[in-house]
Amino acid sequence: MSAGRRPPSASSSSPQAASVLTRLRRTLFGPKFYRPPVSELASAGGVVDRMMQRITADVCGDARPSLETAFAHADVVFTHDPFSAEPALTGRRGGQQVWMMCHAVTPMALYAAWSWALPEADWRDLLAYPDVRSWIEWELDIWSRVDRVILPCADAADTFRPIDPRFADILDRAEYVLSGASAPPRTSSSGADPTTRGAELIGPREPGERVGLYLGSPEPYRGFDALLGGVELLPPDVNLTIAVAGPDRSKVPAHPAFRALGRVEDVAALLASVDFLINVNRFSLFDLSTIEAAEAGKPLMLHAVGGNRAFDRVGAGCVMLRDLEPRVIAECLTTMARLDAAELAALGGKSRACWERELTPAHMWERHLALYDRFSVARV
Repeated sequence: MSAGRRPPSASSSSPQAASVLTRLRRTLFGPKFYRPPVSELASAGGVVDRMMQRITADVCGDARPSLETAFAHADVVFTHDPFSAEPALTGRRGGQQVWMMCHAVTPMALYAAWSWALPEADWRDLLAYPDVRSWIEWELDIWSRVDRVILPCADAADTFRPIDPRFADILDRAEYVLSGASAPPRTSSSGADPTTRGAELIGPREPGERVGLYLGSPEPYRGFDALLGGVELLPPDVNLTIAVAGPDRSKVPAHPAFRALGRVEDVAALLASVDFLINVNRFSLFDLSTIEAAEAGKPLMLHAVGGNRAFDRVGAGCVMLRDLEPRVIAECLTTMARLDAAELAALGGKSRACWERELTPAHMWERHLALYDRFSVARV
């Protein structure tokens, strides 16, 4: 970028950074459930291809006004998905750069086929489907042509490497901007404090009972099935309840340890009332729900994969799962359930201190500005 030009400005391709994932989830899990036959999934130009074509058209349609504004005014067109990055690359003017921040945990076609069509499958098997392969080729091409790929942390890059080794060269030149977040303000028309409101959501607790929280969707990358496998091996004397927030109550298997809450709007109140967070992701970038749990001062039980490792590295109060074998999960849940109040408080204190030191929205904004400064002459 030439001297005298303003520093790069960020023009989002959507009102929210991860809105493409919201649209994708709405498309995949909308009111009309349809599960295609495996024969259709195995055909080139089949249902996965049609879905991806439709999502591409919808996302690009939504992004068009923002992109046109960016083309007219920005030095950097900042996109948040490969769908809108493609027209940004086509429509940019001379000297403009296209940056893409990654929000998805896998290539989009794999995410779609796995989440919608065969959630019980091993993701490796889905890579053999021709539409999944062809759309990964498309995504690799977009990643290779944008000027900068941005992820939350180097650990997050590892989520793509086992899927296709060709991502490695692209990720080796990626930039990293650690995420920050804050839970919505804790307000209540009833005047009840957050802990009281959260207790109402969870229900009565026995003396000495510990409550862990699974917070997230039922999508297969989130590993809820692995958590169930671990819960089934819990010793009978473990006084533990796992609040399950996010999945529809009807989708949560009946088990004495589970308390299905469905969709919860007041996440801050819920976090105020549990003892620790459970994250058993198979793939992980750097989950916002885990940042919110750190803000709430909660211990974090995390599968040591991808961006989850970064929480441990930056000093949050983490207990790490080396893998998702049922026995390993059961042992870790047992350990968490048997921590005394002082031990829980010490881990929670580390999480809160980490949030204050590293993970606030202000920290993320400053890191974004620092990234822009590296590639601009001066900040206006």
